[in-house]
Amino acid sequence: MTGSVVVLFKKAVSNVTAIAVFGSAMIFSSAAIAEESAAGEASIPVDALKSQSGNSVFGDADPAFKMIHKNWSNQGKKELVKLTIPSRKPVADFTLTSSYGFRSDPFKGRRARHKGIDMAGPIGTPIYATADGIVGRAQWVRGYGKYIEINHGNEIQTRYGHMSRLNVKPNARVKSGDLIGFMGSTGRSTGSHLHYEVRIAGEAVNPIPFMQSNEFLIAQKMKPGEALGGPAE
Repeated sequence: MTGSVVVLFKKAVSNVTAIAVFGSAMIFSSAAIAEESAAGEASIPVDALKSQSGNSVFGDADPAFKMIHKNWSNQGKKELVKLTIPSRKPVADFTLTSSYGFRSDPFKGRRARHKGIDMAGPIGTPIYATADGIVGRAQWVRGYGKYIEINHGNEIQTRYGHMSRLNVKPNARVKSGDLIGFMGSTGRSTGSHLHYEVRIAGEAVNPIPFMQSNEFLIAQKMKPGEALGGPAE
């Protein structure tokens, strides 16, 4: 994936995030919604991001998503790589304790970038894969504690940190909604929570647009200072 495509994707994610903050849910085609209902909360193949008319469901006014869709679709045809996009919550019920972006680091007390979101809950809370993929590392990683990364095709990756117990091993194939581990407070953490990241070509992007916006807004109880963490920069 070229650097220009990654930049355009990050711009598009920023646009969708702004919409989510105002309470607008992400809209998918009727075919994709029907498929998701039948399969629980299945990951969404990139082709499902087209409406019945063949246009991007994000609208013709967003050239970034159109270009990315074209790029990924072409790569999938040439390389036969299945691409799935994270499209569900990794935790059923949670309290958002830290958002994506800059914040006051809970350990150093200074402004630092937070590359994911912190989703707090009791120790042992189930954590689920947010899209189909193949497990990369499933081990202790400094900062993240007990950690899992899942590769979803064409340089899309999700990361899950601070778990109390892992339920998958490296190279395992997982489906969206599969149980991959349990919430904890391992590694660089101040309390039981999941540190969740979405990465494109190695670059962290805001995970919020990849979750159901209306449910995410309900979860924003924001308890600063409780159950925070994440690797240091």
